[in-house]
Amino acid sequence: MALSRTLVTIAASAALALALGGCGDDGDDSVSGGDRATPSPTDDAGTPAEPVQVRRVLAMAADACPAAAQPDPAAEALACDDEGTAYRLAPADIVGGVDDAEAVLGADGTGWTVAVEFDDEAASAFADLTRELVGTGQQVAIVAGGTIITAPVIQSAITDGKVQIAGDLDRAGAEALAGELEG
Repeated sequence: MALSRTLVTIAASAALALALGGCGDDGDDSVSGGDRATPSPTDDAGTPAEPVQVRRVLAMAADACPAAAQPDPAAEALACDDEGTAYRLAPADIVGGVDDAEAVLGADGTGWTVAVEFDDEAASAFADLTRELVGTGQQVAIVAGGTIITAPVIQSAITDGKVQIAGDLDRAGAEALAGELEG
């Protein structure tokens, strides 16, 4: 099923919501979708064969979606989300750096989310990136297995290295996504 996700910070004092900008910032913060069809390839230890990438979105693209393969982090790339929306992406600002990712039952007890914690180096780079992009309307894409997991417009700086990916996930979908991101 197609999946649209929203990136939400878990701040010490409050959770700050980010508006999902998958098709542009239309002001609609609603989230819908389902599970990802297949997780990215893993090595023998069960970790992702290629680490997650965080990239700036340069533009929406009218191009056809390429085969899902993790792009070269040093080069611009074309990637798509689960709904088939194509994005032209800048070289990766962050490669890897996911210290922990786990499926978590939402606070309301009805939906599952994926809590992600970056390691110190990635958290610092993510904080710098989000500080730079606040108020610009520019999107940031999280890419795993060659597919864009989420591409929110940054609404506030995320300085604690913790984010939450929320969507219409069930437990199995949240666990599969956490497995894709962890490494």
